Amino acid sequence: MEPPCWNVLAEKGYFCNMTFKEAVYKAVGLIPKGRVATYGQVAVMAGYTVGASRAVGNAIHSNADPVKVPCHRVVGADGRMGSNFGRGGPAVQRQILEKEGVVFLNDKVDLARSGIVIEEHPMQPFLPANGRILFLGSFPPPRARWSMDFFYPNWINDFWRIQGLNGFGDPRHFEKRGEKRFDLDRITEFCTSRGLAFFDTARKVCRLKGNASDEFLLILEPAPIISFLQSMPHCRTIVTTGGKASEEFLNIIRELTSSEKATVISINKLPAFGERVSLSISGRDMEWRRMPSTSRAYPMPLQEKAAYYSKLNV
Repeated sequence: MEPPCWNVLAEKGYFCNMTFKEAVYKAVGLIPKGRVATYGQVAVMAGYTVGASRAVGNAIHSNADPVKVPCHRVVGADGRMGSNFGRGGPAVQRQILEKEGVVFLNDKVDLARSGIVIEEHPMQPFLPANGRILFLGSFPPPRARWSMDFFYPNWINDFWRIQGLNGFGDPRHFEKRGEKRFDLDRITEFCTSRGLAFFDTARKVCRLKGNASDEFLLILEPAPIISFLQSMPHCRTIVTTGGKASEEFLNIIRELTSSEKATVISINKLPAFGERVSLSISGRDMEWRRMPSTSRAYPMPLQEKAAYYSKLNV
């Protein structure tokens, strides 16, 4: 069995050119302390399908290095302990997990509180026919944090305040007055009229800690950049917002370059904020601009972030 080499995983050297067992062990090693994954999730993390869960169990059963490969963090689809846990049985597995902070409900792990999360992207790409700038973030936060059904939906993310400040002199221009929500109609009209397109660098991810942190976001499937550009013949600029998005986009274009679909001129590391990087993707001359994260967790004042984004001529 050979894993299908997702572009980003291959670039990071995670699972490609490994045997099935090696890929499974690598995936299990990514499960952080205090979290568990199901056998099916481990299969997906390793580049396979949920249907390979039985084979994952067989591979884990012969694990000889429980420190490097913490197989006690792998449980059944319903959160039950593995019946064949090789270090003392289900009772010992539970004891180890409880010491690591894993939460149980009766005889099962509370997967909602202690499980990793694998997600498909919850939004359709926003690709207006007149699209000239494609914005790429990393991945949306969990839906509970959304204030609208559109990109950069988190109320405490300042992307739309930056656009309001640069375009209208008012950081609250796209806010619903008196509510902690953005004005979706005003935003979509603005984006359509200005030719602004949106998606993220990832189409499928694993949240290793179940939260919105990019630090614990594992990209399982990158965004199909080529197909996006095919629907927007006027797009000449790709903008990545934040460090994770920029790192993943660099991996994506390296993979495209190896397949002769893209040419990257003079780049061997992440560009500085606002720097222009020349690209040729499927014969189209383009530029890449890396921008600072619009999350408030990134320590840069709003006005300073807005100054970088103002260079885009949105």
